[in-house]
Amino acid sequence: MSHLIHRNQPHSQFRKSGARRPLSFVLLTLALSLATWAGLAGSVLGYSRTAKAGVAETKVVEIKSNKLHINGQPQPQLFGGEVQYFRLRAGHGRNIPREKVLALWNKVLDAYVATGANSISFYIPWDFHEYASGKFDFDGTADDDGDGRPDFPSRDVKSWFKLIQARGIHHIMARPGPYINAEWGFLGFGAIPLWFHEKYPDSHMRNSRGMRTPLYSYNSPEFLAATKKWLTAVFKNVMAPYIGKGKPIDFLQIDNETNFMWQSMYNHDYGRRSVADYRLFLKKSYRTISALNTAHQRAWKAFGEIQPPTAPGKNLAEEQDWYRFQDKTMHVYLEKIRRHWEALGVREPQVLFTLAESYNASNDGILPNYLYRNDPGRTGMMTVNLYPKTGNGANNPLLNQPFKADHDVKAADSASDYYLGSKQEWVLGPEIQGGWWRGTDVTAESRRQTYLTTIGHGLKSLFIYYFNEGQNWQTDWVGKQSEPYYQALRKDPRFSAIPEANLPVEFWNELNEIFAKNVIAGWDLRWARNGTHTPDLYFDAAIGVNGEIRPPYQVILDIGQKIIVPYGEFLAGATELTDDVCLVKDIESNVPTSLPGVRSTTMNSDWAAGLVGYLLQAGINPKIVHWGLNDPTELADCRLVIYQDNGFAAPTLIANMKAHLKTGGGVLTFLGSSVLHSLISKAAIAKDCVAFEPVPGMTVDGLKCNAGTGFVYQVQKPLYASFNSDDYARISDVPERRQLIEEIITRLQIIPHLRIAGGGDRMVAFGRRGENKSLLYVTVKSGREQPVQERVIWSGADPGLNYKVLRLLDESSAFLSGKQLIEQGFDANMAAHGSDAFYIEPILNR
Repeated sequence: MSHLIHRNQPHSQFRKSGARRPLSFVLLTLALSLATWAGLAGSVLGYSRTAKAGVAETKVVEIKSNKLHINGQPQPQLFGGEVQYFRLRAGHGRNIPREKVLALWNKVLDAYVATGANSISFYIPWDFHEYASGKFDFDGTADDDGDGRPDFPSRDVKSWFKLIQARGIHHIMARPGPYINAEWGFLGFGAIPLWFHEKYPDSHMRNSRGMRTPLYSYNSPEFLAATKKWLTAVFKNVMAPYIGKGKPIDFLQIDNETNFMWQSMYNHDYGRRSVADYRLFLKKSYRTISALNTAHQRAWKAFGEIQPPTAPGKNLAEEQDWYRFQDKTMHVYLEKIRRHWEALGVREPQVLFTLAESYNASNDGILPNYLYRNDPGRTGMMTVNLYPKTGNGANNPLLNQPFKADHDVKAADSASDYYLGSKQEWVLGPEIQGGWWRGTDVTAESRRQTYLTTIGHGLKSLFIYYFNEGQNWQTDWVGKQSEPYYQALRKDPRFSAIPEANLPVEFWNELNEIFAKNVIAGWDLRWARNGTHTPDLYFDAAIGVNGEIRPPYQVILDIGQKIIVPYGEFLAGATELTDDVCLVKDIESNVPTSLPGVRSTTMNSDWAAGLVGYLLQAGINPKIVHWGLNDPTELADCRLVIYQDNGFAAPTLIANMKAHLKTGGGVLTFLGSSVLHSLISKAAIAKDCVAFEPVPGMTVDGLKCNAGTGFVYQVQKPLYASFNSDDYARISDVPERRQLIEEIITRLQIIPHLRIAGGGDRMVAFGRRGENKSLLYVTVKSGREQPVQERVIWSGADPGLNYKVLRLLDESSAFLSGKQLIEQGFDANMAAHGSDAFYIEPILNR
């Protein structure tokens, strides 16, 4: 399958250096342990708790010295994927022979470990194992239909654990829900059992019209009680023997993508309990109805009559509080799940509790809150779910969001310091894109670039999702439920004579409305009638339905054997090489803003990623500082502070910026002008500021202001947004846009550690330095649609040393002096959309 991988062409400066390591070597190196439940923050924060009976004691999972440690022993870079045993059922329907299922599991796991994988992740779906209320099957022996044969031998998750251990995988990330999403179950996601829906139909969330939605209310007592029973059963019957000293579960994920399924906050949750909680939230926030009325410009007589907003653009203050309430609701729910695990005896530091989130939001959706999702002792450590290619669009770009991986890994790494209680560089990614649905071309180049980018910025535990395809579950429920309503409406004289293929939009809209009122809202029955998903999951994954190796496997194999296996120990402790530039993010700025043309959630996610990409064009690899989360003294390490201003800058941030300016530092703000006017008086603006054109030829207004020995630049538009979009490869004025940041860093005498010689133009480089500071790992990636010939300058090389530069995926090498690396750089020629990793080490003599 090597013909499917576009090999980057080495320059003559390089020579080939060595063959792929044999499989026997790969298998001998699998010595990690990737588990699920309770470990990190407790030990880092200085406490240790004794587990209750049923869990082996004294295991300590912790992050220190920028590495994962298990019982004090450092672990290498973790690398693997999400392998879903419950989809590997060896066929559709019941009564598949157990031998056939086990043969498929063995086949898939053999291919898995051959990549160099040293850890594994998997969901344990509630609806698959609790097949009826109070009836559980964890060993694949249940015979619910009474035919004398096991219904689903693939429920034997106990054997699944044993097969994993037999292959030397000692690190497991367990993900038992209750939600798993995963395009699974009778509603197409979530793994909440069908029997629970039938027993407790009013446990669903409600939309603003009072209709049930596919989601279950986070404060439903029936849902929470059933969740506790499920987690207790899966713990006692499956997980307990694998948690503790010498046991493989290191990480335990609490729920999954707890975010109202990326939907608008005006779709959920208007149920009776939720509205009551909203009123209580407002009462705690404002204390008196008079104070609330003043803030919301309302005339409510009592908190008990307050109604939540149902649409945007009507009352900004109400919409902001509705956002904050929804955000807090998820926080409270996640804490309840963690508290139940602790009641079962699963606590940190036996495992590390984690949360899995994609850092993005739909229009009017909720962006994951780095404070709530990293709340030590209450929730878990936030991780990175990443899907930068989700559509072909008009131009079929390499990635729809080319710098999402850069931003999200860096932002999560910085935010996790709050959870860990100390400055550490360690990030986990439970879902790094392993494919996508039919119709979207996730190429080998896009996969390679995504994986290399995450590793390059410090993702030290990488799980590719999905690693395997397989059978879906209960995909026909919506179709069966909607069929009577469909047939009844078809008899209407308006539609009875029209063939189904020609039914008008009015028919489907009316059918959707009828189904929403009587069953569940939110479905488009034009497609859902035929199944919420296909019988077999297709995701263009590395392993197919029958365990066959598919083309995407080659990219994973190359990275596993050429980078993870030989350099895993180095990568485990390496730290990012950042420049003296701080990009400040503020968790309070996610709420809706009054700034025209700015959606706060887009600004903090997509635009922030574009800003990182823009800075990298000039060789600047910024630090990300979360205001209100990270130590504010971190700004003191930066000569330049950058902030996207949507009107929510905290007074403490303004005060630190003022102090920063007094030291001769610079401040660069984008979008709004509230920060500028807080830093510089109106009179001083008239005296000390001049208008300028940040990008020649682009209609963007800006101001340059002297502020004592420092200065402030203010630019009104996000000239960087397109760097994280479908248009990235076609940006034709990168050198012109780069002039702004180059002018500023020159003024501040900031010399980038790594940069493309002559300036980057949709080609960037960034690095990680080893504990031995003379060792460097560099990632280079191109967004250009043509081959490029470029060189990478390393300003920190020792001019008195000679170095060996190894190109890892192409397996070539070059020898250069430190002076050459500083003045000329090393060759980093790339094919179209190319990417590679380089390892630079000093040598005594050539």
